Amino acid sequence: MSDTANLTLPMLEAAQAQKHVTVNAALQNLDLVVQLSVIDRTRTAPPPSPADGARYLVAASATDDWAGHDHQIAARQDGAWTYLLPNDGWQAHVAAEGRTITYADGKWRDALVWEAFGAGTVFDVLSEEHTLSAAATSDTTFVIPERSILLGVTCLVSETVTGATSFSVGVAGDDQRFGSAIGLAVNTHINAVVTPAAYDADTAIRFTAAGADFTGGKIRVAGHVVRLQIPDLI
Repeated sequence: MSDTANLTLPMLEAAQAQKHVTVNAALQNLDLVVQLSVIDRTRTAPPPSPADGARYLVAASATDDWAGHDHQIAARQDGAWTYLLPNDGWQAHVAAEGRTITYADGKWRDALVWEAFGAGTVFDVLSEEHTLSAAATSDTTFVIPERSILLGVTCLVSETVTGATSFSVGVAGDDQRFGSAIGLAVNTHINAVVTPAAYDADTAIRFTAAGADFTGGKIRVAGHVVRLQIPDLI
């Protein structure tokens, strides 16, 4: 029995018995890869209780049932694992990261563009819903990674900010870099596009209170960055 060239779908043979078996296998492969969206790509072993239809990208050095299937698509179908090796140019949405990635030269790549040796340009959005510390300043848990370029910061107040009369958004040593005199009410927001700046060390976003210290509130904050990916290791 032969398979199709790209999706390895089993093809019917002339006068084949039990044709439904072959057709169903082809439909399952289509269900696996069409509109490909996976749960995550960091696991080296299967989850303990996978739902039927769940799809994952197998991480490197996989073990247990996934051993030998590094970088393949693993789908839970009818109580068993089905695997498919992607081809160059396939894309997958990774739900855990909110990111679409591309398979090329034997690995899944974050880069929007890359060259023959694997060097690429990666666009990232780093975010959290930040609970303000009861203090004059409050730093995000996430950081602008070292050797990355920050394009801007966006924020939205998701729970009324209390204590302060207003606040500013910046970084240590430049506490108003992304905005100042910002309001306290829910849905107050900023869209701070800045002159791109390179950061040589991991740097948190800092909220600074005006008038009095923060006593409460939450802010959804995101840093929009570009980072450079080195060529693949030899």
